[in-house]
Amino acid sequence: MYKALRTYISIALLLFSIPAIAGEVARVTLENGATVKLNDDFNWEYVILESQTKPDTAVPVTLPATVSTVAVAASTAPVETEALAKVEAVPTTLPANIETLTSTAIAQAELLKSTAKSGVKVSLLNSQWDDDGRLGLTFELSSTSPEHYVMIELEVSLFADSGALIDKETIKVWQAIFRMPDSYLRKGQTRESRTFWIEGIDKAQWTKELMSLKIGEMDSRM
Repeated sequence: MYKALRTYISIALLLFSIPAIAGEVARVTLENGATVKLNDDFNWEYVILESQTKPDTAVPVTLPATVSTVAVAASTAPVETEALAKVEAVPTTLPANIETLTSTAIAQAELLKSTAKSGVKVSLLNSQWDDDGRLGLTFELSSTSPEHYVMIELEVSLFADSGALIDKETIKVWQAIFRMPDSYLRKGQTRESRTFWIEGIDKAQWTKELMSLKIGEMDSRM
């Protein structure tokens, strides 16, 4: 699959590349039904979110016509003005777009528990709950990069069993110890992160362990 993705990216870059602008150049649907987004920096990522309409969101709305009516009525009928002002403040229900996991992403949730960037792969190694109801996440890191990484940032998005986003955390999944080269993540190594504890997650809503990972900032030493 990864060889095919590299081929797709090369073709997409030849067709759609735009100098000095980083971003999406194409989307490809794989044989397993998953959709991936090809970027012009030779990276790719799964398309896992879809936009849905939430019809029961109450939003206070002030209409310009109501304001004009109140201004005119103020000089002739104070009582009517007061009544109009009260109507003006009534919340109005308007649809709002929310993003949830796609059905394909939920069906293939294991694919979202790994991510890669610049020769480094990060995967969920273990999840656990402590006596205080906190969720503990431990990750495994491996590297094929010639760089010696001292810091790797990871964005962790947690989704309820329904697919709705419930929390997003940015953690330093790997942090080397100052002036200790043995603590760097080097080529050919597989290392285990410390356990990160997250509060406020309802265990009953996270039985499917839906999550997505995305590597952010990376610092390295020669």
